[in-house]
Amino acid sequence: MVKKIFSLSGLLVALALFIAVNAFAKVALRRSHIDLTERNLYSLSQGTRNILGALEEPQNLRFYYTPEQAPDGSPIPAYAQRVRELLEEYVSESNGKLRMVVIDPKPFTEEEDQAAQAGLRGIPVNEVGDKLYFGLEATNSVDARETIPFFDPSREESLEYDITQILYRLGNPDRPVVGVMSSLPLTGGTPDPRTGRQSQPWTVYSLLSQALEVRNVETTAETIDPEIDVLMLVHPKELSDQTLYAIDQFALAGGRILAFVDPYCFFDPSAQGDPRMGGMGGDHSSHLDRLLEAWGVRLDASKLAGDKDKSQQIDSPGGPIYCPVVLALDQDCMDPNDVAIRELSSLNLLLAGSFDSIEGSGVTVEPLLQTSADGAGTVDATLLQFGQPDFVRLTESFVPDGQRRAVAVRLTGDVKTAFPDGPPPASEPKPEGADASTEAKPEHLAASKVPFHAVLVADADILADPLWTSDRGFFRQITAGNGSLAVNVLENLCGSSDLISLRSREGFQRPFTKKAELEQAAGERLKAKQKEIEAALRETESKLAKLQGPQDSPGGALLSPEQEAELERANQTYLEQRRELRDVRSQLNTDIKSLGTRLKLFNTILIPLILLVVALVSARNHVRTRRAQ
Repeated sequence: MVKKIFSLSGLLVALALFIAVNAFAKVALRRSHIDLTERNLYSLSQGTRNILGALEEPQNLRFYYTPEQAPDGSPIPAYAQRVRELLEEYVSESNGKLRMVVIDPKPFTEEEDQAAQAGLRGIPVNEVGDKLYFGLEATNSVDARETIPFFDPSREESLEYDITQILYRLGNPDRPVVGVMSSLPLTGGTPDPRTGRQSQPWTVYSLLSQALEVRNVETTAETIDPEIDVLMLVHPKELSDQTLYAIDQFALAGGRILAFVDPYCFFDPSAQGDPRMGGMGGDHSSHLDRLLEAWGVRLDASKLAGDKDKSQQIDSPGGPIYCPVVLALDQDCMDPNDVAIRELSSLNLLLAGSFDSIEGSGVTVEPLLQTSADGAGTVDATLLQFGQPDFVRLTESFVPDGQRRAVAVRLTGDVKTAFPDGPPPASEPKPEGADASTEAKPEHLAASKVPFHAVLVADADILADPLWTSDRGFFRQITAGNGSLAVNVLENLCGSSDLISLRSREGFQRPFTKKAELEQAAGERLKAKQKEIEAALRETESKLAKLQGPQDSPGGALLSPEQEAELERANQTYLEQRRELRDVRSQLNTDIKSLGTRLKLFNTILIPLILLVVALVSARNHVRTRRAQ
């Protein structure tokens, strides 16, 4: 009896200790964790740690979340826990520079008013007017404010970038400066001699001016203002060696580059050519080859990048055609891991080129935009030398080869100067006897002082209004993401090197890859079978048309026995092929269900059974050891 009492007491003590240890761990070890995920998805990146370490003044974080308003069954509660734990890790890594409070803005409270004042977005959850708040407000000592209005679970892969970006902005309040050097009339053209009215600035230039401090840089400039953070080159043409050298040294000193270069710029007003010869002789190509090669890439001006699967419909003398060099690139063609473009849905390009990497350059070249895998090909750019582009001829000359081509790339790494022999001679030598020693010459940089960052786009027409806007009375309607591409990339490049390195992290959801492979394989079979059916039907229709001949009677001609037999065979073929399609779909579902059943059995029976066997073997060994003692 005594042994039973002691045994019961021991169990109660063990249970109490277990509960106490768990309660203590939940509070004391809340921020301690071991990240065993494949790519450390639940740990801060080194770029974020660097930015936190560089904070010079304290910042306050107010995390607003109303848990009772989260809809049942939604991913919000789990995601809110993930966000809160990540913010707590920011605080622990900030060396005391970040302070965080968690606020529950219940309906009709002062906390809800504070959330609304901070600019957070409340999501209505019922007819009474209750709202779900789930956002972040960050402030510094001078009351500057940055917010994330709502943490969208669909942006989980960009969560760390979004948080780090607002902290970086608070710590660096000065507005980024962008220099624009363009051979195109982005700011508006010269006044029309007939009306005296000046053409309006391009829409993209207006967008840039709203988001950033924009300074125009002349195409004849021989120095780049060191206050400029990013230099945006738009269709650079006929730049002098002195100007190219200035760009080269700016990049080597740590300046970032966004360049829109083009093998044939359709909207270049300075390249109209000889009107007496139909516009022949105009130079529509950009001139930046010397710098591009120093940066590790080449733009092949002899080829245009085309894609029959991403072509747009245009008008032609013979009727509408789908032209493969008039592109509409969707998300299938965009890098899903790059924060500057991952939210864009479509981009329109015209007569674009493509980039090739130079082996051994030491520069990392990451494609941002690419043609599709199946429809890609090229068109000979020499066809554009004969005046205005003949889009019908370009379409007929398109040669698909299935090779994806990089239309836009991101460059990072260490580069060397394009002027290894030093600066070129001055464009205007000083008069004889002038004292040249009075001017301080900047140091010639032979290699990059800090890692080089640039984004290159092989199309300058992408910025022209007709490609991504349309007039709707008093306002312009945005029809594609071309302008957002320029603004997003510039804002990304204006950040620090650490911020640029924070790409979208790999998805936190582990996809059912085998199922996706089965669906893709079956989809390809379905697509091939569908094409086979369509080809068979077209062939049958053609045969019927030849057999029927002209039909003069209002009601049409009666079918002959041969026609009826042909039609019957066509219908029979159609039914058989439809049956095959159903079989393929049925087999797909069978494969997926079978795989799912095997995985369920593996997870629910086999794994627990293995653990049970291991536990039994361990217990038996433990008993044997005690008996042996």
